[in-house]
Amino acid sequence: MEFKENRIDYENINQNIYNEDNKNELNDINKMLVTEVEHNVEEKNSAKSEDSILKYLSTNKRVSEEEIKNSNLILIEEEKNCNLLNGKKLLINAGGLIEGGRNESDGVVIFSLKKNKKEIPNGINNDYLKFDFELNLEEDLPYPYIFLIYYENNQYYIRSYYAKGKDNRIVFLKLTNNNSFPIKQKEIISAGNVIFLITPLDNNDLEIVNLSRKELSPDPKQVFEPANKKEVTIGRNKECDFAFLNDKSFSRIQTRFEFNEEKKIWIMYDGNKNKPSTNGTWIFGTHSIPLKGTMIFKILNYNFKITEISKDKNEQN
Repeated sequence: MEFKENRIDYENINQNIYNEDNKNELNDINKMLVTEVEHNVEEKNSAKSEDSILKYLSTNKRVSEEEIKNSNLILIEEEKNCNLLNGKKLLINAGGLIEGGRNESDGVVIFSLKKNKKEIPNGINNDYLKFDFELNLEEDLPYPYIFLIYYENNQYYIRSYYAKGKDNRIVFLKLTNNNSFPIKQKEIISAGNVIFLITPLDNNDLEIVNLSRKELSPDPKQVFEPANKKEVTIGRNKECDFAFLNDKSFSRIQTRFEFNEEKKIWIMYDGNKNKPSTNGTWIFGTHSIPLKGTMIFKILNYNFKITEISKDKNEQN
């Protein structure tokens, strides 16, 4: 099966920002993202199977009734202008989807495309081509599944489906004032109308690369040392480390990074300490993302909300 580089229309990530004039730039960014992320994934997982959906579909793992009983729940709801779930609210426990689905109790919930008739990727047996929920979504994508939520080691995760080891970048997490994101590996983020590559280096330095061709930032690539600077900002404020002065898609402080001395790690936040950014900071789902609290996700161009409901709160209701 041929892998299509430009299968995702990046204008749909922030459709109010991108326009026809940006098409060539977006295609170039897309190609860079494909090359960079694939290299990162292959480098990290060349001898592993963790980032293959086969791990989840071919396993005989079963979650015990005791663990299902004692686990928190996950509630998935549609946001405005989204009809991916056909108006339904979905509840998930440690075993899987509570109502409907495969009823395998394997801790995995698989979401498929509507009326998908695509070629089956190499390595996937027909016996595994089952899903828990069919999204109300018809897209020209070269794979049968679109994303999954799974339970592992007392934690829920969301992740995109990988086709032959290639990252599809169709799941995006929105950062808000209520949650932060630790930078433990290379991350690609969309902030304002620019896409950035964020890399934590071995010596605790933070590398930020502006992947677009916009020349509004002082330098397309910068490295920040926590010994000299423990907070790094991107935004429209001229004092920001990446300052996009004439770009209205950016807030005064769009995204900030703070170095945690105790954990020796950079933490990413949206907006300033008191106010979120206008257009949000979005993290590309290039790997499994842990679910906690309430989080907003984008599937292609559709937003939905995922809320972790504690076991104690659920029993009170």
